[in-house]
This record gives sequence, C-alpha cells and structure tokens, in this order.
Amino acid sequence: MRTLGLALMLVAAAGPALGQGVAACTAPADALSAADEERLAGLEWSRLRGLAAAMTEADGEARQIVSGLYANGLAAAGELPEGDYRCRTVKLGGISPLVAYQFFDCRIEAAEGGGYGIEKTTGSQRFSGHLEPSGDGYFYRGALNYADEGPVAYDGASERDQVGCLYKVSADGQSFVLELPSPHLESFHDVIVLLPDAGE
Repeated sequence: MRTLGLALMLVAAAGPALGQGVAACTAPADALSAADEERLAGLEWSRLRGLAAAMTEADGEARQIVSGLYANGLAAAGELPEGDYRCRTVKLGGISPLVAYQFFDCRIEAAEGGGYGIEKTTGSQRFSGHLEPSGDGYFYRGALNYADEGPVAYDGASERDQVGCLYKVSADGQSFVLELPSPHLESFHDVIVLLPDAGE
C-alpha cells in the first residue's frame, strides 16, 4: 500500500505534463448518461490512478511500453488518417497492475454526418464506436463486443459502454492513444494504442 501511495505521488507530480497545452475533450449535450459524463470528466484522475498501479508492475518491459506512451506528453490529434491501424489494448490497474496485449487490427474511417467511425476488427474482445472532434482531441462513445457477435451500440446503461478521448501520443509522433477512463470491467484505466498501418 505504501508503494502504491508513493507511485501515485510521483505520477501525480508529473501529471500536468501529460496533457500540457492540450484542451480536454468533452461530450456533446445529452450524448452520455450522467454516470458516463462523470467517467469522462474524471479521465485525468483515472489515468493517474492507472499509471500509479502500473508503476508497481514487476515486468520492466511492460512498464516501458506505458512510459513510452506518456514520456513526451500528449498532443493535439489533428486530422486522423483513415484506413487500417495496428492497435493494442493496455490495461492499467485493477485485477493486475499492468497488462499489455498484443497488436490486433483496427480501422478508422470517415462517418456519415461527420467525425469518424472506429472499430477493432480482430481478436476475441472487440469494440466499435464514433469519434467526434472535441477540444484538441476526439470524444469517443462506443461499446465492447465479442468476436462471435456483431458490433454493440452504446446505450448508456450497459457495462459494455465505453467513453473516452483520443489524442496523439506526442507532437512528433505518428501514433495515437484512445483513453477509456474507469472501465466497468477489469481495470482502472484502459489505453488503446493506435498505429496507422504502413501498408495502407
């Protein structure tokens, strides 16, 4: 417990640098349930709590994955490249201090009416949803689904519902992170790492 407290203090001290100069994303009016509005508003605390837990992970290679994402802070996302992405889920805290899954396939494409649709298309656990410009990033609303079923829509009442914000990893980087605060299942904070497919 003392170790976790010290880790939380260290991460909290560095916290402002993570999003320095980046305007937070917010949800459009009536887009989310009241509970999910709270989850989105608490993204920074969810991130810090998750990072503090991740710092207690014994696997140095896994810790390096996380530190590489946040070492230079987050940056404005700008326009998203459409097409195929390599994507991995990194779970911070909860059942385990840190779990970094292998890369799977995702896709981002322009959505009718504006913004982008995003979908994880391979792996046993998948997700899909909508990205809408907000602040310096993109507001995300979506839901989990499994490989043996089709995409599931956000409904504001399910434990599969996801909310979050997407930013670029750093101003000089080519990768993005979709942060999902306070997931209902397994972890304190989820991070979806998105790398545009070089073959696209």
